[in-house]
Amino acid sequence: MPELPEVEAAKRLVSSHCLGGTIVKAIVDNDVKVIDGLTPAQLQEALEGKKILTAHRRGKHMWLQLNCPRWPTFQFGMSGAIIVKGVKGPTYKSSKVNEDEEFPTQYSKVHLKLDTGVELAFTDKRRFARVRLLEDPEKVAPISELGPDAYLELPSPEDLITSVKSKKGAIKALLLDQSFLAGIGNWVGDEVLYQAKIHPEQPANSLKEEEITKLHTSIKEVLDKAVSVDADSEQFPQTWLFHHRWDRKPGMIEGNQIETITISGRTSAFVPNIQKYSGPELKGAKTKSIAEGELPHEGEEMGEPDSDEIVAAGEMVVEKAGTSETPKRGRGRPPKAKGDSAVKSSPAAPSPAAATDNASPAGAKKRGRPPKLKTAPASAEDKTDVEETQKDSPSEPKRRGRPPKAKADASKEAVSKALEDDEDDDAAEVEDIADVDTALASPVTPKRRGRPPKAKPEATEELEITKKAKVGKDEEGTASPAGSAEPKRRGRPPKAKPETDEGEVAEAAAATPTPKKRGRPPKAKSAS
Repeated sequence: MPELPEVEAAKRLVSSHCLGGTIVKAIVDNDVKVIDGLTPAQLQEALEGKKILTAHRRGKHMWLQLNCPRWPTFQFGMSGAIIVKGVKGPTYKSSKVNEDEEFPTQYSKVHLKLDTGVELAFTDKRRFARVRLLEDPEKVAPISELGPDAYLELPSPEDLITSVKSKKGAIKALLLDQSFLAGIGNWVGDEVLYQAKIHPEQPANSLKEEEITKLHTSIKEVLDKAVSVDADSEQFPQTWLFHHRWDRKPGMIEGNQIETITISGRTSAFVPNIQKYSGPELKGAKTKSIAEGELPHEGEEMGEPDSDEIVAAGEMVVEKAGTSETPKRGRGRPPKAKGDSAVKSSPAAPSPAAATDNASPAGAKKRGRPPKLKTAPASAEDKTDVEETQKDSPSEPKRRGRPPKAKADASKEAVSKALEDDEDDDAAEVEDIADVDTALASPVTPKRRGRPPKAKPEATEELEITKKAKVGKDEEGTASPAGSAEPKRRGRPPKAKPETDEGEVAEAAAATPTPKKRGRPPKAKSAS
């Protein structure tokens, strides 16, 4: 990046070849990012026909003074450069300009042709530079906001001591502040701190007076040398850090390792063996054991903690947590509370002991659905009480999902009773059949959501046998009651059965249990 030495070299190049010339043609690139605040046509009209009187520089900014106001200013950014056709200019470490390539280059933003035959161009490869047109550059921003020029207006050692002592930040960040000293950039800042043997993260107000005096001397020597050779890095002293700081993994200088850190968003290179840090403890410098709460004794190396130390650390965490001993867990649903046994109490009558055992610790917040309560009876008697309470509870506990299918045992008993009562009289049979229907619709069956369950095939078949037996009696001379009509069946109707005696039908129904089958019911066997 062009810093004070490079911009000073560009100013001297213009002063040597372009002063007194009149701009006869201005070619401005249509780059709205670099050409700041005006169109290419406006800048072209403002430059053509004007004479260049002199060139000025302050910090990293340069401007041309013309014979009438509104002067062009150039902020070099990361890769800005001034090229004069046919003249070797300053060579940057980060952005070298080859004088042998075609002029103007493809990166030219402003190209000026003078009546003296000299051609001048301002180029920028990375487009961080800015070209402006200002009435009086020294009185308006951004140039008016700059501090004293580090090369032309360097404060005295006494003034520099007073100024540095009043600042709190790192010394490298202070040097990069253009409102403090204009013109010092990243590489110049690293070089002057290396020459003064000052750590870049050293707080400015913690520096001693002799260290600030060294810093003043270093700034003056580095800038004088760099400007004297027109910022040609090949002529910089070989003892400078400049020649070793550019690689991503810096090497060695005079047998000492070079390291890099980031300060104010810029990568800073320094030599720890030479630039010692003597300020307060830096952020992020804590060791792993300190971060975990274990402080080593003085002069003692930090090793692996033994079992006693681990237990003590665990107790310290529990004490800090307050009354709750539950360790912190990650996000999501907390685990279900575990009881002393697997016995669950009825929601209708939980025992006091269970409520006490499953109470959550005071102040312990949990996310998600609360855990289910689990009971732990203190003895066998408590367990018996819980079972009796569950049996005596009038309300059936709520269940999630589809309820279980009703068992057909009650239906079978009702059918058997109806068959036995068939032998008594017709009226009793009719009442028993009604009882069978009522039994099948008994409130024993729990309520179901959605479609009701299908009737069990065993109860249906036995009921049909009973009703057919009744129909057989009616055909012999007894009128069938109104409610004894044969129930509707789906699918193919069963084949007609030959007439048989009541006793045979009853005996066959009682002796032959109907097997469970799915689908169509089996055909009735005829009595021989």
